[in-house]
Amino acid sequence: MDRIEAVIEAAEVRKVGDIFRKKPGGLRFNETDALIVKARTRDGRQVGATFYFCLKPDGTFEDHALGADAAKARRRRLAAFLKYYRIAEDVSDYKLKERVDEWKGRIVEAVLSDGELAIYYH
Repeated sequence: MDRIEAVIEAAEVRKVGDIFRKKPGGLRFNETDALIVKARTRDGRQVGATFYFCLKPDGTFEDHALGADAAKARRRRLAAFLKYYRIAEDVSDYKLKERVDEWKGRIVEAVLSDGELAIYYH
């Protein structure tokens, strides 16, 4: 699996209700927020990732949340992304909403998955 460098052009935290008129099936009632990351490769292809979670009032998110397995997995993917790119050492204290604007210009890796580019994180 070859990895391609991409540069983050935009990253934002939005309410799920602002993105969709009706919450997509599979999202739990407490998954109210989305982190949307958009990056571009050197050859101009766009790649992105969307992570669903629940933003706490202090701007952090719960990475070890109770609930269904799918919801836990989605939060763990966000935590893995933050750790893999060394955006946050301690995910539970990282003020995601306040600091997401700092990501512009950061290098990420993209991989080809099912015929489409996806942002890589482990």
